Amino acid sequence: MLMCATSVLLDDIKSERIRLEKEILSADGVNPSGTVYYVSPDGDDQADGRSPGNAWRTSGAADAHGVGRGDTVLFERGGVWRGGLAARDGVTYSAYGSGEKPCIYGSPFDGAVIGAWDMVSENVWRYSEPIASDVGGIFFDGGARRAEKVTLNYAGGEPVDNVSGRRFYGFRSLEEDLTFWHDLGGRISIGGDEMCSGEDDEGRGYVYLCSERDPSERFSEIEFLPRRNVVQVCGDDVHIDNLTIRYGGAHGVGSGTAKGLSVTNCVIEYIGGSVQYYTEGRPVRFGNGVEIWGGCEDYTVDHCIIREIYDAGVTHQYKGGTDECFMRRIRYTDNVITNCTYAVEYFLGAPENDAATRYMEDVLIKGNFLGYSGYGFGNGRPDKSTPALIKSWDSRNTALSDSFVIEDNTLCLSAYKLIHICAAEEGWLPVLSGNTFIQNVGGELGMYGKSPAPSRIMSAGTTARVEFAGNEFYIIDND
Repeated sequence: MLMCATSVLLDDIKSERIRLEKEILSADGVNPSGTVYYVSPDGDDQADGRSPGNAWRTSGAADAHGVGRGDTVLFERGGVWRGGLAARDGVTYSAYGSGEKPCIYGSPFDGAVIGAWDMVSENVWRYSEPIASDVGGIFFDGGARRAEKVTLNYAGGEPVDNVSGRRFYGFRSLEEDLTFWHDLGGRISIGGDEMCSGEDDEGRGYVYLCSERDPSERFSEIEFLPRRNVVQVCGDDVHIDNLTIRYGGAHGVGSGTAKGLSVTNCVIEYIGGSVQYYTEGRPVRFGNGVEIWGGCEDYTVDHCIIREIYDAGVTHQYKGGTDECFMRRIRYTDNVITNCTYAVEYFLGAPENDAATRYMEDVLIKGNFLGYSGYGFGNGRPDKSTPALIKSWDSRNTALSDSFVIEDNTLCLSAYKLIHICAAEEGWLPVLSGNTFIQNVGGELGMYGKSPAPSRIMSAGTTARVEFAGNEFYIIDND
């Protein structure tokens, strides 16, 4: 049954979301194990790192000092480290001290403080410090404003703006306030023909921003999202806890096949947008908050705030290839995930080799607030017909019967569909229980069912289907 959301219901949901966010922001650090190492903005990489008074200074010091499996690395609260973090096999990373969570930034520098902006055309400013990897986004003043990236499409031969379709002639084509282009120079091969991808063939990496005045005078903070994972997982049994992870053009926490990855009590925001690759001249762009590409076991994302992500908030995914792939014991619990294209994305494609076995088992998505898909940075994709709060695509998505459960979540508003959940067999679909679905009047509820089949389309008349029993569906009618 489809009901009208009352102000009391919406206020209660908002209060619960705020309570959960406060709980996450005030969480204590882990109880450390093994040898404990400390990292402080006031530290020294030549110290032994084994006490706050002898802390290291940089996030990379662990590599030089042989931190090993079972050890713990603690970052001082209130500190900021730029350039990202390589999370080593079996190591826990968390926080010590008092104050706000320590910050790990992919952004190499604050463009309002470092370097200069030179006007090179009317209202077009070139940043003096080159950035070697594709910048996926620019955020200002702690995320208060965002610049839209001009990404080029070469499918028709000549480069055009991937959103507007207009021919692009370089920085002089920037006309709209707070749009930018990153000129990496170099050349792209399209159909055997080599094309220049920028004005600077040496690839010096200048960023050009359209702004009505000098950006460094207009904004107090300017952060770039270079093409990198802010936290790169480099082994099994990695625990990332109580960190704020920001400003990466690829993923916030990125991993290939892994066991025992746990991300808890973190804030992950302003992630994605860099070009991953071109297919027939069309750009495909990164970015997920937490991603495992490949098989996984004992994968947990719990009590995290994840927001302003170009693609997915959290995801496990794999397709192509001839290898086996198992996704077991996955937990996405008690998170607040907002302003992404997809809050939760998962897919498991069929192998190209029929002999290879692939399946998901024991997957739980529970107690999360999932909201506003296709809004904020989640509105950055040129195609507006993909956002969903839970997105499986129309992949094979083999799952052991009744071992995939989605329960007790609030799914609140999507610019397109609330959910897109499909599998090649009915018995592989997740079990839905105790969820609250809220959509604007006229908005789509989504898809749920065997793919492809017309019956998978959800509507007011289908919410009474037996598989939706125990879930509640609401619309917001502002009239």
